[in-house]
Amino acid sequence: MVRPFTHGHVRQLHAVARRFLPELVRHASLLPGADQVAHVDIDDIIRRAYGYAKQDAGYGYGKVKGLNALFGIGSAPLAAPVTAATRLRKGSSNSACGAAAFVAETIRTARACGARRLLVMRATRPSTAQMSSTPAGRWARFSITVRMNASVKAVIARIDEDAWTPTKYPKAVWGEEGQRRIFHAETAETTYTTFTSKPRQQQDTARLMGRRVERLSAEAVPAGQGTPFDTWRCHAAFTDSRSP
Repeated sequence: MVRPFTHGHVRQLHAVARRFLPELVRHASLLPGADQVAHVDIDDIIRRAYGYAKQDAGYGYGKVKGLNALFGIGSAPLAAPVTAATRLRKGSSNSACGAAAFVAETIRTARACGARRLLVMRATRPSTAQMSSTPAGRWARFSITVRMNASVKAVIARIDEDAWTPTKYPKAVWGEEGQRRIFHAETAETTYTTFTSKPRQQQDTARLMGRRVERLSAEAVPAGQGTPFDTWRCHAAFTDSRSP
């Protein structure tokens, strides 16, 4: 049934979906509390496709032949997440392909659903950090997980040891990278400027939140990492949110 669909038909379905969710929110208490604080989560997922004739199936960053779907999820502290926008892309698409326009669409839908005040955009793919520098990203606060590249490592390495604050977890959390439970970590904050090789209007300076977990003696140190990364496993998030 969907094979005769053209790109225009797909865009018409997107337009219907954009109107449907705000209308549903008006008639049902779907996102209580969104008028005070709301979140928009952007992420993509790869789904395996079989057969040689599957249109646009390909190998992407996951090394799996399939299709790539982009999701925009809206939520509030008192509400369950709802799907605000979706987009199906060819399997070879990278995370940032069409992301700026997709974020703009998702944020417009969230605003139409009653997110009138604080709206925080969250993303986990490193390449989606570019969205914070676009006009779409300026319509909301952002919190984006960043890749531990050379510049991020250099900024974290310059943080004074006295600036790291111990944090204990009431319940142990599972660390995928180290494949073990984590009971405590250390956090620190500094500033970071993105895309320094690009024009100034495309750069962005905001908070870089660092989190580090002590390595066990049996853990291997990734190639190319030296002190202090041979002692600590570090993660970072880039955000302009004023929340701790």
